[in-house]
Amino acid sequence: MSIVIMSVSDWVAFLRSADQSLGFPLVICGLGLMLFGWRMWKICVVLSFGLIGAVVGAVVTDGSDNQLMFTIAGAVGLAVLSFYPAHHALSLLGGLIGAGIVHFYTSPLRLDPIVHWSVCGAALVGFSAYSFLSRQRVVIFVTAFLGAVLLMSGLATWAMSMPAFFGTVRAMASYSLIVVPFLLMVPTVMSGFYQIAEVRRLQIDL
Repeated sequence: MSIVIMSVSDWVAFLRSADQSLGFPLVICGLGLMLFGWRMWKICVVLSFGLIGAVVGAVVTDGSDNQLMFTIAGAVGLAVLSFYPAHHALSLLGGLIGAGIVHFYTSPLRLDPIVHWSVCGAALVGFSAYSFLSRQRVVIFVTAFLGAVLLMSGLATWAMSMPAFFGTVRAMASYSLIVVPFLLMVPTVMSGFYQIAEVRRLQIDL
């Protein structure tokens, strides 16, 4: 099972076991990023790499007695490394997000592993280059996407308390790969348009 799928499954399992009160801070933080993410993009980049480091540390040491230690070390290590070269780290983050999306949609095709990872590698390079050349758009997209993830995660904690409703959404998601990306795409696009309008109104160069 891929790291991406494992991470998503772990996150859903965490939300299901969490208290419903967790939904409030997730929704508030998500809305904050969706509305004002471009103002605090450096913090978002550092936190994103911290999360990536935590996931990598947890997956690599799965089943180990020192898993928690390596998870924390991975989170702190990548967060610190991405702090000073934030502009370059942003380009890499854009590449990782793009490669992750490509990986998610090409995995069901069951391509030859060499071909599959070559496509993902090309996507990483391509999206990183685009992120470097179009930093402003990538800043807005990344913060909008992260905000949408937090918002939908908060709403999911509440939806899981309604078995009938959650069961319907889960069944739809299991039948089609479009459902979950669509639920994330709508708030991401709305946030992106809003942030672009704000940046242009204030005439700020990120």
